[in-house]
Amino acid sequence: MASNRKRVALIGKIGSGKTTLMQRLSQEELIYAKTQMISYTDHFIDTPGEFIELPFFARQAINVTMDAGLVILVNSCIDPQNSVSPNFVHTYNIPSIGVVTKIDREDGNIKRSRNLLVYAGIHPKHIYEVSAYTGEGIEELQKVIHHYMDPHRNKK
Repeated sequence: MASNRKRVALIGKIGSGKTTLMQRLSQEELIYAKTQMISYTDHFIDTPGEFIELPFFARQAINVTMDAGLVILVNSCIDPQNSVSPNFVHTYNIPSIGVVTKIDREDGNIKRSRNLLVYAGIHPKHIYEVSAYTGEGIEELQKVIHHYMDPHRNKK
C-alpha cells in the first residue's frame, strides 16, 4: 500500500470548503464539486463531509487519514452547527491544524468557528483564517503546510 505521509488530509463538514481550499492551494481553477468519495491527489486527501457529520463514518475518516503527514480540520465560518466530537484531532498521532474558511462572507462568525476548532482539540495558535475565493490567508497557510510537509516530501 502506498504511503500517504506526503499528503495533507482535509476533514470537515459538508460545505465547509475542503475541496475549494484544496483547489486554491493546488493553484487549480475553483470549481464547486460535492465530494462523493475519498479523493487522492499528489498532495492531498479530500474526504466527504459525511465522514465527520455521520457517526457511522467517523472511523472511516480516521482510517483513511491516519497515515497522512498533516490533518487539516476545516470549519466554515458561515456554518452555525458543530458535528465534530470534543478533542477529535487527539485521535491522530500526526500534526493537526485548523482552518476557518469563507472569511470573506459578511454573514460569517469567525470567532464561533475558532471556538469549534479549539473544542475539536486544535490549539488556538494553530488555527488559520482563509478565503479560497479572495486568496486572503492562503499564503500564510501554504507556509505552514510546507513547514509540516517538506520533511516528508523531501525524503526519497
